Amino acid sequence: MSAINLLTVFNPSNYLRGGYVILPWEAIYKKFQISSEEIVLSDLHDLSHNPINAQVDRIDPNDPSRDTLVFSLSKPIFPGSESDRLASGFIRIDKGKAIPKQLGESYLDVVYGASGQVRGVRLVNSRLIVWFNLIPSPEDNERNWFSGSASSVQLDREEILDPFRAARGEWLGQDPEKRCMQISELLLPGSSHPKSPYYRVSLFNHSYRLISHSSGSVRACITIASEPFDYIGADPVTGANRHLVCELYRVISLYAGADYLIEELFVKGKPKAAEGKILDSSLIVNLDFAARYFAHMDMGKTEDIEQVFPRMDWFAVSSIAPPYPAYGFAADVHIDSVTHPHEQKENCFSWQLLPGKSAKCLHLFMRDRAEGFDARVGHAWYEMIYHPLKARVYSDVAVRNTDLETNNTDALALAEHKY
Repeated sequence: MSAINLLTVFNPSNYLRGGYVILPWEAIYKKFQISSEEIVLSDLHDLSHNPINAQVDRIDPNDPSRDTLVFSLSKPIFPGSESDRLASGFIRIDKGKAIPKQLGESYLDVVYGASGQVRGVRLVNSRLIVWFNLIPSPEDNERNWFSGSASSVQLDREEILDPFRAARGEWLGQDPEKRCMQISELLLPGSSHPKSPYYRVSLFNHSYRLISHSSGSVRACITIASEPFDYIGADPVTGANRHLVCELYRVISLYAGADYLIEELFVKGKPKAAEGKILDSSLIVNLDFAARYFAHMDMGKTEDIEQVFPRMDWFAVSSIAPPYPAYGFAADVHIDSVTHPHEQKENCFSWQLLPGKSAKCLHLFMRDRAEGFDARVGHAWYEMIYHPLKARVYSDVAVRNTDLETNNTDALALAEHKY
C-alpha cells in the first residue's frame, strides 16, 4: 500500500473561491523529503494528476523558516468555515518534474549599475509593468528621495501614476516626481531614558539591498532590506534601553495576471556589540514598528478626487474624471490615518499604519471604473488579507493508488471522514 501525501485546503468563505494559497515550506520538506525542484501538486479529484501551478520561494536565505510554498488552484473550491474545521479540498503531493515556465506568467529583471550595485527591479506580468527603485537617485542627480518606491506602474501598458498625460499619449512630459509604495519613515518604540514615544527612522533617501528574488508559474517575488540603522529603544520586558542594529525587510510579490502587488513587512534587529566584542550573529529580535507610506500620483484636482475609507484596514481613492484612475490599499494591521493633500500638494498622499511586528499589504491599481472601485478594494482586502485561502499538511490518510484511480469519490470521503 502506498500512502498519498496530501494538503488540506480551507475556504473560509460561504461561496466558491479560487485563487492562491501560501504556506510555510520548511514543514512540508521535513515531512515528505521532496525538494523544491521536484515537488508536483495536483487536485485530488483529478484522476489524470495534471500538475497545478506551484513554486517554492526563498524569502530570506538566512532564515529557512520564511521559505514559502505558493500554488494556484486549478478550479474554485467549495465553501468551508471561518474556523478551518471543514475541509474544502485536497491537493496531492508527488515527486516529479516542475511545470516549465510559460509565456504570460510573471517575471522580473534585476538592473545593476556600473559598480555592481542593484539599482532597481522590474516586475512584469500580463497586466502590470512595475519599476521599483532600490537607490535614492535613479537619475543620478540631486533628486535623491526615491528609495523603496515604484516610480512607474503601467496598467495594461499605460502609466497609472500620471494617467491623464498617459491617456493623451504623453510619455516624456510625465511628472518626474511620480511614485507610489514608498515607505518614507518607520516609527519604533521610543527610549526610556530620555522618555520618548517614538524612535523615527527616515528611509526615502537610503538605499535598499536585494536579499533574494525568484519567479515561477505563480508569481515573481523579491525581498529587499533597508540600509542598517541604529536603534536605541526600551526593551518591552525590562524597560531598559537597548542598542540594536536593524533593517526593514520588504517582500514584494506580483502574481500572474494580477493588477495588484502584495507586500509583507518586518523589522529584524541584532544587538550592537560594544567596541572590540563579537556577538552571536544568530540572535535576532523582531521589533514592533509602524510604517508611514507616501505616494505622488495624479488623481486630478482635489475637488475631483473621491476618497473612501470605510474601515480601519483599507482605503481607496479615485478620480471622477476620465480615464477614472483609482488606487486601493489594504493591510492586516489598522491604518492610523490617511492624509491628502500631503503638505498641501494635491498629487501627494500619505498614510500611517498602527504598530505591529509585521504587516501584509495590498496595492491595487485600476482604470476606467467610474463606479465600484471601492467595492473592488474591499473585496480584495477580504480575500487577500482578511480571509485568504489556507492549507496545511494532512498526514493521516493512506489510500491505495488503485482505489484512488477507480473511485476517487470514496477516497475523498475517507479523507474527509478521517479529518
